[in-house]
Amino acid sequence: MFDKEKVGYSFPPFRITFERGKIRELATAIGDDNPIYHDLAAAMAAGYEDIPLPPTAPTIFTFWGNTQLWEQLTSVGINVMRILHGEEEYEYLAPIQPGDTLTGVTTIVDGKSRRGKDGSSMDILTTETRYTNQDKVPVLNARTVFVVREPAPASSEA
Repeated sequence: MFDKEKVGYSFPPFRITFERGKIRELATAIGDDNPIYHDLAAAMAAGYEDIPLPPTAPTIFTFWGNTQLWEQLTSVGINVMRILHGEEEYEYLAPIQPGDTLTGVTTIVDGKSRRGKDGSSMDILTTETRYTNQDKVPVLNARTVFVVREPAPASSEA
């Protein structure tokens, strides 16, 4: 069961520099052939200063930038082997340009537990990562909901 005293706990900051080539790779991987994600001239013709991030790009910031997230969640008692991704939400505060170096700080902002009649349990954990750019300007808030489902303990009847 989730320790509610961990709500408000922040993990150490991490950094990621998101390069133009990674934006192209992401767009290719998700099958988005919109030229603004592949060609600087097309992006500029569409009114962008540089190749923009696809709207869901922050999902990969954690995987490429915060490579310690699973260890961090384990350190506060979360069984990462039982995690299901519940939800992801982004609030863009300022443009993120290729080459920007973002610093993210992930905080546990909510957590609750439910117990099933069979003894199983489910923890619902919400984290928020606040990102600033190299100029310390807030650019993005990302919220993630993790669901951790634990089965009922095995019966000890013989």
